[in-house]
Amino acid sequence: MKNFEIKNNDCHAALAMTKSVQSGRSMIEMLGVLAIIGVLSVGGIAGYSKAMMKYRINKTIEQITLIAGNVRTFFSSQNNFEGIDCLNDSSSENNCKILKKAKLVPDEMWNSTYTSLVSVFGTDTDIEQYDNKTLIISVHEIPTQACIELVSHNWNNANITTIVETVSPNRDETHYAYESIISIDEAVTACSDDGGTTISAINFYVKL
Repeated sequence: MKNFEIKNNDCHAALAMTKSVQSGRSMIEMLGVLAIIGVLSVGGIAGYSKAMMKYRINKTIEQITLIAGNVRTFFSSQNNFEGIDCLNDSSSENNCKILKKAKLVPDEMWNSTYTSLVSVFGTDTDIEQYDNKTLIISVHEIPTQACIELVSHNWNNANITTIVETVSPNRDETHYAYESIISIDEAVTACSDDGGTTISAINFYVKL
């Protein structure tokens, strides 16, 4: 009887060890699954961010091209851009008046009170007369990567000149103006001048 009890105890010990080993394997497997999920999550977030940046760049191109076409058509009869101004820092009662009345700007670009314009990057956008036959669409605080793609985009079909305005650490303004398609290297130079992650502004010059 005593021998039987010893053997029985040995059996219980063996079962306990087996359970312990099985439990250890399950934990390792769980950690492996969590690691895989973590890697996939990081990849998914990176892919989403890249896709969103591409969407914003394409949307900006679409909006600028649409505005350029709309204002040219609207102002062609008076042969100048007088009254076009729509500035974020203006309190004039005529600010943005023509753009709103004639619906020359996509609805998604207006802020919640329809008093100023906002880019797809969530930053200020200004439209103002440069001279009688030229207006400027200024998109502020553009991410460097977006700046590179926007400046190197072929704007010839829309008859748009782009000027990148960067602010260096000592606050001096530097301008890069392009009237034709430029290379990626030239765009990188223009869009990386301030050494930061954003560019102070890209000015799109639109002529009648």
